[in-house]
This record gives sequence, structure tokens and C-alpha cells, in this order.
Amino acid sequence: DIVVADVTTPSLGVGYELGIAEKLQIPILCLYRSENGKNISAMVKGNNNFSSQEYHSLAEAQSYIDAFLQSLI
Repeated sequence: DIVVADVTTPSLGVGYELGIAEKLQIPILCLYRSENGKNISAMVKGNNNFSSQEYHSLAEAQSYIDAFLQSLI
């Protein structure tokens, strides 16, 4: 029903899954951690159909997931 993806590390497989989910109009939350100046893909960050959140801890990631789920109700 939804997709929650960690997009910290570029992955063709995850990109493919995100593309399919977008095509099917499935809500998408992309979570990422900043690592040594690396940026997330412009395709992900610039896509208005994706909700993207930077997180620094598992608890913070969980709070973003909870808020995302609440926004869909």
C-alpha cells in the first residue's frame, strides 16, 4: 500500500521500485542519512511525488514513518 525506502546509497533496484510505485500512484517516503558530504539522487530529492526526509537515528526515522502514515489517514 505504501513504499518506505532508504535512499542513502544509490541503488538501481531501489530506483526501479520507486519508479514502479510512482507509476502505480503508491505513496512513497524516502529516508536518507547524510554521509561524508554525499547527496541523495536529484531524481529522488527533486521528485514532488516523493516525500523525502533526512534522519540521524532510528528513532527519528520511525517518527517520520509514523507521521507519513498519519498523513495518509
